[in-house]
Amino acid sequence: MVNKQISAQFNLLAALMELHGENSFKIKAYLNAYQSLRKWDRPLIEMSDAEISAIPGIGASTASKIRDIISTGTMEPLEKLKAITPIGIQQLLSIKGLGPKKIRAIWDELGVESPAELLYACTENRLVKLTGFGLKTQEDLQNKISYFLDSQDKHLYGAIESELDQFIQFWQKHFAEYEIEWVGEVARKCPVVSSIECLISPQFYPAKFHGLEQIQLLEQYSDQKFSIRFDDRFAIQCHTTSKEDKYVNWSKLTMSESLFEKLSPAYSTPYLLTGGIAENAKNPYQVLAENGFEGLPPELMDYEGIEKCLPEKWTDLITVKDIRGVLHNHSNWSDGSNTLEEMALHVRGMGYEYFGITDHSKTAFYANGLQPERVLQQLEEIDRLNRNLAPFKIFKGIESDILTDGSLDYDEEILRKFDFIVASIHSNLRMDEEKATARLIGAIENPYTRILGHPTSRLLLARPGYPIDYKKVIDACAANGVVMELNSNPQRMDIDYSWLEYCQEKGVMVSINPDAHSRTQVGYIKYGVFSARKGVLKKENCLNAKGLGEFEKWIERREM
Repeated sequence: MVNKQISAQFNLLAALMELHGENSFKIKAYLNAYQSLRKWDRPLIEMSDAEISAIPGIGASTASKIRDIISTGTMEPLEKLKAITPIGIQQLLSIKGLGPKKIRAIWDELGVESPAELLYACTENRLVKLTGFGLKTQEDLQNKISYFLDSQDKHLYGAIESELDQFIQFWQKHFAEYEIEWVGEVARKCPVVSSIECLISPQFYPAKFHGLEQIQLLEQYSDQKFSIRFDDRFAIQCHTTSKEDKYVNWSKLTMSESLFEKLSPAYSTPYLLTGGIAENAKNPYQVLAENGFEGLPPELMDYEGIEKCLPEKWTDLITVKDIRGVLHNHSNWSDGSNTLEEMALHVRGMGYEYFGITDHSKTAFYANGLQPERVLQQLEEIDRLNRNLAPFKIFKGIESDILTDGSLDYDEEILRKFDFIVASIHSNLRMDEEKATARLIGAIENPYTRILGHPTSRLLLARPGYPIDYKKVIDACAANGVVMELNSNPQRMDIDYSWLEYCQEKGVMVSINPDAHSRTQVGYIKYGVFSARKGVLKKENCLNAKGLGEFEKWIERREM
């Protein structure tokens, strides 16, 4: 199991304990364990018991439970609480803003035991009768539950990619004679995946899974399609085909209907079979190249109207290899899990030329935001590190909170000391579109703002972003020389890639940032690149595709 899965079990354990009124000191201990483990970048599965016990916030008892999770997939106290808690109540715990105490009240006083029942209770106006629940709270919960129900059985690509790789490894170990490829949304690297689909060739029958505990057959639709659950985690829709039809089926399952329809005549050419192998079967990329779509990447195979586009549309798209520096990162100066030096050395070791540190600002008290005196101390550390790490360079940044009136949360005396500022909203997310847009534009017009961070503050599959007028916000960035962030945290992917073409049309550069809170999370940047490619972002329009020298020029000038 990966660290994120292990930490999630401690978070659930703490929530269930609070729900059932158990020992508050133990609850706090398990929450501390969750906070430590979710940012810990060394795989726990590779560590000894003594090494795990030495992790901050982890003692011998918690280390023992971690070992149980690694060995069995769970831990006894969690299973006991899950056994006495309806699955619907457990689902309610995952809805933002609905904590264990409120859920207990809803459960006890209304008899509600699932999100769907709670939604009905909201529509019946029953929550307002409970202590601590008003009309606004009820309306807010109704929206959140609707969003939760709409998000069921969906996955964040960045959150499941490693597990998808594990499935492929499992497959190659047990069924090496059968080729398997991802199709559909996974092949196109969609930020949110509503259906995990694969294509198997030659023809495969699920009876072959007999005796494999990791595979549960969910349903067989036909000889060509069945669904399975892997390792008790997620469902996979499996399509199976003959070798000679593999390419045409991959294309049909991955391309938009209109693109496949345009290319279908090329797939109708009779196959030359030699020993049962389709000798002249062309792979999808050959077919694309021969029909005017040379180099079309999977990310754009469902782009609306792609069948009418020319190769100029996807020429020179940003790639992972094009990224030269990593901006928007956090260290243990605020809420990161690694020291500034550890983060910088890791980024340098990955081959990047520069690193932008942007710890949280003073208003973010929940994230140990930097008061002015601590800002000055961190700047001194950066100077020291830069003397030792040259030619690699750390740039002095901050993620400054945008206050309700659109101002930044430092005085000008502090703001002018930074090389660049990422301005972001983290609080008061219930503004209407007019007020939220005005708030962002106020920050954009601040002469010290260089990058607008995660503009809607959305959390995919958890909460929608607050409403903004995208065009007005992007226009304001264009007028003020402010760069738009594409936040690469799999939960954010904010700004949505659908607005990147408008950014480029208006001359607004885009910075693909990991928002890393640990060394491991620096790797999030690739998910931002995948999303940027779906938004046809060109390399020349990506800020951190600039080499060190060009980036320094951008720092020195207001616009470039």
